[in-house]
Amino acid sequence: MKIFIDSSAYIAYYNKRDENHEKAKNFLDKIRSKEISPIIFYTSDYIFDEVLTTIIALTGRKDLAIKVGNTILSSKITKIIKVDSKIFNEAWELFKKYKDKTWSFTDCTSFIIMKINNIKRAFTFDEHYKQAGYITIP
Repeated sequence: MKIFIDSSAYIAYYNKRDENHEKAKNFLDKIRSKEISPIIFYTSDYIFDEVLTTIIALTGRKDLAIKVGNTILSSKITKIIKVDSKIFNEAWELFKKYKDKTWSFTDCTSFIIMKINNIKRAFTFDEHYKQAGYITIP
């Protein structure tokens, strides 16, 4: 099963004070125990950037950001998609098209990556994914 993983899921998992920490932890525990499998996570370099930047902003700890970054980069079930000019341009068009939505540009890049890779589900706590028509997990 292909699942896009958003920064809100990473942040909830790594931040024990996040209101969604237990939900994120329980979902990943089910994957680790193979209760849910097989999984391939897709994410992007923009999400990677958001996660590390948020960790530093919340904690002031670059060592923690590096640890999380290394964990994401070394994951055997995570594929990081780089936002190239095609994704960027399509995301920009999507961003401009939905003037009534407060989707971030990063959200729009994620939606385009999901469309290109035929991914219907996102591990996220961001309601924008539902607005865009995706199934959110957990």
